[in-house]
Amino acid sequence: MPSRVITLLLLWGGSALGEPLTLRSALLEATSQAPALAQARAREAVARGEEELARTFSPLTLFVGGGGNDPRWTVGLTQRLPAPGARAARVLAAELTARGAADERRASEATARADARRAYFSLVRARQLLETSARALALARESEAAAVLLFETGAAPELDLLQARIARGAAEVQWLTRQGELTAATAALALLLGRPPGAALEPVDAPPPGLPPLEAVLAVGARSPAAEARQVEVSAAEATLRASRRERWPAPTVGVFVEGDGPGGRSAFLRGALDLDLALPGLGRGETVRAAASLELARARQNEEQRSRWTELVSRHARLSAALAGLARYAEEILPAVEKTEGMALESYRVGRSPRVALNAALQTATEMRTQAIEAAFAAQSAFADLELAAGVPLDEP
Repeated sequence: MPSRVITLLLLWGGSALGEPLTLRSALLEATSQAPALAQARAREAVARGEEELARTFSPLTLFVGGGGNDPRWTVGLTQRLPAPGARAARVLAAELTARGAADERRASEATARADARRAYFSLVRARQLLETSARALALARESEAAAVLLFETGAAPELDLLQARIARGAAEVQWLTRQGELTAATAALALLLGRPPGAALEPVDAPPPGLPPLEAVLAVGARSPAAEARQVEVSAAEATLRASRRERWPAPTVGVFVEGDGPGGRSAFLRGALDLDLALPGLGRGETVRAAASLELARARQNEEQRSRWTELVSRHARLSAALAGLARYAEEILPAVEKTEGMALESYRVGRSPRVALNAALQTATEMRTQAIEAAFAAQSAFADLELAAGVPLDEP
């Protein structure tokens, strides 16, 4: 009877059922469709464009002139050449910056993956809490029916009947609240998947995550996208500083001209030109100073990232270990005992061996324990998402 009541309650609440959505499908969809990734991909495209720009030489300059005096006309081309080694350093800095943008995009994908995992299991939790509330409501209605029968036969006072009605009303309010939470959790996951907020999502309850060895997690974390991005940032800053120093060297501008002299400019002469842009000592060092400061900032960010990543990996691994241990205790010991005591309390009250207060306490404790077990399962999945985010790469894939 309780299962039939639960089914009717779920259908009455308008819970639309869509196609089953597995965790793997949700994660793949989030890393390809999440709106937050558009900015990361756009920044990577901009960095690629900057790389192509750094490879481009300065354009040729065409010079055309004429007049009544010699030379009667002049046509020439000039080309400004970079200082030796400056262009190569600029190209290298641009390549490294583009590589760093790709690493940042991968880090954004890891963030989207972790957010999607949490949202997925938030929806699983919301559905399980709704089912728990539906079960509690069904039992509250059963106990109310028992209270009515006992009151009508004179075996229980009216106070028991009033308490039963209050418990049933509170269970109905709780169920309605859980229904709203389920709708909100569905919309949150749909947003991360790039779907409409009203999309019907049917998550598949997944088993608890495994606990990877701490040594393996630390080894993987050392090669995370964020760690590689900070290393590339330092290398790019070093190349930029090297380029700014080379660009203070004399930069030549070479040119070739054809000049026409004499009557009507019929006599043509070929001339060459060489100009040097000289930087006076002590002047124009702003770019070099800024590049040196940027290098120090990049090194400081890398050091800070290394220290914080190591701490996060250790602490989040410990949190996951504790969450999995607690979840196992619920599954192995607590929930089976709750199931048994709940039935015993209802039967004892029905036959008049225990007061209404004892039944209310037993039902409330059973609901609380089931809720805590659901929260423990979500805590384990959330802890795994945090650990995976700190590592920067999936930890549940071969």
